[in-house]
Amino acid sequence: MSVEKYRMALAGLLHDIGKFAQRASEEWRGEWFDENQQDFRCPHALLSDRFITEHVPKQADVRFASYHHAPERAHDEADLARVVQLADWLSAGDRLEDDTDDTPEHSRIDHPKQLHPIFAQITLNGQPHPEAGKHDRFFLPLGELRLEKKRIFPEQAPMTEEEVWRTYAAMWDKFTGAAERLKASVEAGEMDLPAYVEAMQALMMRYTWSIPAAYWKTYADTSLYDHSRMTAALAVALADLPQERLAALADVWHNGSEEAAAEPVALLIGGDVSGVQQFIYTIAAKGAAKMLRGRSFYLQLLTEAVLRFVLRKLDLPTTSVIYSGGGNFYLLAPLSAAPRLDALQAEIAEILTRYHDIDLYLVLGRAEVPLRGFRLGAFPEFWGQMHADIQRRKTRRYAEWPLEKMYAEIFAVPEYGGNPDNVCSVCGSERRATHKWEDDKRICTLCASFANELGKILPKAKAVRWVWEGAQPQKDPFHAEWRTALEAFGARPDLLEEWPPSLPAGQSLWALDDLPEGYALDAPLWLRYAVTSIPTVRGEEEAQAINDRLRAAEKDEERAEVGQTKTFGQLQAQTQSGFERLGVLRMDVDNLGLIFKDGLGDKASLSRLAALSFQMGLFFEGWVEQIISTGAWANRIYAVYAGGDDLFLVGPWDVMPDLALKIVDEFAKYTGGHPALHLSGGMAFIHGKYPIYQAAADAGEAEAQAKALDGKNAFAFLGRAWKWEEFKRLQEKEKRLVALVRGEGEEAKGKRSILRLLRNMAAMMETAARGVPKGKPVWGRWMWLTAYQLRRMAEQDKARASEYEALSKALEDNDFADLPAWGVAARWAELMVRKRHGALQNKS
Repeated sequence: MSVEKYRMALAGLLHDIGKFAQRASEEWRGEWFDENQQDFRCPHALLSDRFITEHVPKQADVRFASYHHAPERAHDEADLARVVQLADWLSAGDRLEDDTDDTPEHSRIDHPKQLHPIFAQITLNGQPHPEAGKHDRFFLPLGELRLEKKRIFPEQAPMTEEEVWRTYAAMWDKFTGAAERLKASVEAGEMDLPAYVEAMQALMMRYTWSIPAAYWKTYADTSLYDHSRMTAALAVALADLPQERLAALADVWHNGSEEAAAEPVALLIGGDVSGVQQFIYTIAAKGAAKMLRGRSFYLQLLTEAVLRFVLRKLDLPTTSVIYSGGGNFYLLAPLSAAPRLDALQAEIAEILTRYHDIDLYLVLGRAEVPLRGFRLGAFPEFWGQMHADIQRRKTRRYAEWPLEKMYAEIFAVPEYGGNPDNVCSVCGSERRATHKWEDDKRICTLCASFANELGKILPKAKAVRWVWEGAQPQKDPFHAEWRTALEAFGARPDLLEEWPPSLPAGQSLWALDDLPEGYALDAPLWLRYAVTSIPTVRGEEEAQAINDRLRAAEKDEERAEVGQTKTFGQLQAQTQSGFERLGVLRMDVDNLGLIFKDGLGDKASLSRLAALSFQMGLFFEGWVEQIISTGAWANRIYAVYAGGDDLFLVGPWDVMPDLALKIVDEFAKYTGGHPALHLSGGMAFIHGKYPIYQAAADAGEAEAQAKALDGKNAFAFLGRAWKWEEFKRLQEKEKRLVALVRGEGEEAKGKRSILRLLRNMAAMMETAARGVPKGKPVWGRWMWLTAYQLRRMAEQDKARASEYEALSKALEDNDFADLPAWGVAARWAELMVRKRHGALQNKS
C-alpha cells in the first residue's frame, strides 16, 4: 500500500468539503475567519481546513488539500497542493484559478441552493431538455440519500430559504458526527488508512450526493460527491507523474500549446465481464426460479470481487472508480498502470477459467487521456477509445495467454469429464461434483449453492458484509460453490438478515436498502441498492389459492408451501386470466452509448459523466425495486436482473404491460420528461416450464423489434412494436373491450363475438394493405362489414347498444385506419377474458 496515494485520494475527497460547512452555518464569518482567510484565499477552503483539522485523524492529515486555491501557501507540501488544484480543474473541466463561488461580495442568498439533475444538460439529436438553462426550475430535493420519491426525483419548485438552510445544518451535524466516529476508529487502531478513505467516500456519497459542487459562474448540475471523488481519482493519477512535468501542467492547462496538452496524463480503464447473459440464462427450466436471481446476484458480487482485485493489484483506492455495475467497471489510474494490465487480465482469466470454464471472461480495455482530454467536451472521445479497445479485446479472448497455456486450459479434456451420470441438469456442466436433486435429477455444487443459499437468503437480506482478505489459495474447482471464486479474488461476502452492530477491521458493508433511522457503523458503509425481488409464498391463504389453481389445471405436483420461493409454475398460476402464461419483460435505455458520447456536448467533463452514471444507476438499481414491490406487482415479479441501464423481469403476463408502462412513466418523471431520454422494451409470453435461455432470447427479440422503430422509444407486444403513446391507446382499447365483454354480472355481459369480428376485419384490412405505400388510405369491404355487424350487435344487445354505436362511430370517423389496432386489442382482450380451468373458471 502506498500511503501517499491514499493521502492524495483523501485530499481530493475533502478539498471542497468546506462548501458543505459554509452552506450549513450562518455563522462562519468572524474573527477566526478574518485572521485566516488570506492563507486560503477562499472561505470554503478555510472551512475545509477547519474540518480536516477537527474531524480527520492525525494519521490521515491532508491539510494541504485546503490550499488548492493558494498552493504556494502550503509550505513544504505546496507540490501536493498543486496536484489537488490541477485535479480540481481537470475534474470540472472548466474551472479557472480565480473561479471561486464564495467571494465575500457574493451573497449566498443569490446562489441556487439545490442541484439541477445532470439530465437537464443532455442534448441528443437536437433534443435538449425543455428546462435546460433555467436556473430557477427543475431541482433535486436536498437531503440524505434515501430511496424515496421526495428525495431522488426532481421537482420544479425549489425549497424555501428556511428549508434549505435547516436541511443543510441538519445534514452537516450528521455528517460531522459520523466523521468523528471514523476518526476515533482510526486513532484506536481499528481502521487503517485505505479503509478510512473508503469509509469517508461512502459517507460523502450519502450526504453530499445532492449538494451542488459549484454555484458561481457554472450551472449547478454536478454534485459535491461526484466532483470530489473524481478530483480524488485525478489526484492519485497525477501524483504519479514526474515533479518537473507536474510543475508545468498548470500553465499548459491555461495557456499551453495543443502539442503540450496532447501528452497523456492519466489512464482510463474499462472492465467488462463477458458471457454474463449466457451464464445467467443457460439453465434448465426446472427449478430455474430457485436459482436464477441467485446466479444474477452472484455476478454482481463477482464483478465487485474482480474490481477490488484490480484495485489491490494496481494499489488504487476506491475513489479511482468512476462507475461499477451491470458487469462493468471503469477506473481512472496513473499511466504507470498500463504495462501491468495484460498480466493482470491473464491472472483474472486463469481464476475465472478455473471455476467457470470459458463461460466468463474479463476484458480490461484502456485509453490514455491527455491533458486536453479533460477540457469541456473532450472526455467522451477517450471514453469511446476505451470502449473500442474493449470490443477489440473481446474478439481476441485469451490472447494474453501463451499458446501452450491456451491449449492446456481451454482445449484439454476435462479431468472429471466424460461421465454422463455426473452432468448437472441445471447448467450442463460435467466438471463439478453433483448430487441428486428434484425428480432424481443431478445438480452440481455451484448451482446447488445458488439455489439453496443465495436464492433463499437474498429476498430477506438487508446487507452484504464483505471481508477483504487478499487472494486465498485456490480450491479444487470440482467442489466449487458460490463463494469459491470470490475467495480466490480475496473477497468473502456474507448476506446478512440483520444489521450488524459493528464490523472488524478489513470489512465493509453494502446496504441493499435504506438504513434504519439512527443506524451508524464505524466502517465503510455503502448504499449499494439492489433489486432483490424474489416472490415467495406468503401465508396459508395465498398457498391455498395457488394450489387450488394448480389442482384445477392438473398441476398438483407443484404444490405451494408457505415460505418457499414461488416456482415459475406457481407464479404463472397467479394470472387473473384463464390464459396461464408468464410475461418476460426486457427493457433498457435507448441510445445510451450516444448519450455518454454526445449527450453532454461541449459541457462534457469527467465529473458530469460520473454524475450521469450515478444517477442512471440509482434508478435501475434502486427505484425499480420500489416499483415492483408495490401495487399489483407486489410479490409477483421475479427480478432476474436490474442494473446499469437495463432490466429483465418475469411475472404473470397480465400484469406485465401495466408494469412496463409504470417503469416508463417513472423514468420520464425521474429524468424530468427529457424527450431524448427514453426506454424501449419487449415482452414475450412463456409457459412456466419453458427454457429460461429461450425466454431471454424471445424477450430480447421483442426488445430488438421495438428498437427497430424509427426513434425507438417503443414496446413490442403481441408480435408488434408500438410507440409508448400508441401502446397506451392500445391498452385503452383493450380495457374498453374487456369491460364490454365481461360486464358486471351475467346479464350485463356483452357478446364475445365482437372480439372475433374485430380480429377478422383487421386481418382482412391488413391483407389488402400489403404493398400499399404507408400513409395512403386503404378502402375495402371490411369497412361496411364492420359497421353492419356492430349495428346488428347494438340492436340485439339493447343494454350495451350505446357502446357498440360509439365504437362504430370511432372507427368510421377515422376511416377505419385504426382497425388494425382494434384487432390487436381484441386479441389482448380475448386472452384477458379467457375462462379458467375447471372449478375456478368463474372466478376472476
